[in-house]
Amino acid sequence: MPAKSSFTRDMVIEAAFKIVRARGRNKLSARAIARELNGSTMPLYSNIKSMKELDRELREKAINLLLTYQTTPRTGLTFFDMGLGYVLFARNEKNLFRFLFEGNDPRKQNSAGKTLEEFALKNLIEKMKTDPILEGLDEQRLESVLTKMWIFTHGLACLINNKALLPDDETYIRGILEETGLSVIRGEKAIAQRNAAEVSSPV
Repeated sequence: MPAKSSFTRDMVIEAAFKIVRARGRNKLSARAIARELNGSTMPLYSNIKSMKELDRELREKAINLLLTYQTTPRTGLTFFDMGLGYVLFARNEKNLFRFLFEGNDPRKQNSAGKTLEEFALKNLIEKMKTDPILEGLDEQRLESVLTKMWIFTHGLACLINNKALLPDDETYIRGILEETGLSVIRGEKAIAQRNAAEVSSPV
């Protein structure tokens, strides 16, 4: 009977996550995990069925960390905390950000992708409903604000992640997000007012 592995599934996943976080997904291998655990490659094969399964576990861990960044109070306004947290994650966790977003086909859904989508459309929208700066916007308009700001914020995050935009300090990031966010919100409120006026005006 083969000896029982002294490493658990969680230990293998944690070791793999540490490698990806520090050095990037391209440095992840069974041998690298074994070195991280100071053991052989057997713990990987006995605890994880495939690298695809391991990737799925790592994505979910990375997403959970991203969501922690996005829900950490920093500005006093939930909406801006979400965007600022996203960009700070890209700045501080360069390899995890690239692991989540580089080279992934958004049409191919997996459990990690669904987790992120569900959080954005449910939890973040619900939090936005309580934000005074977004008062007066219905759910459709809130989703429009979220989509437009995600497009801008993701672009900003990619630039900062690749050091293509400086400065990258929190004050600068917060300023540019707030300026753009206020413009988007004003635009959505103008659309909402115009739509309301059209509905209430006689034919």
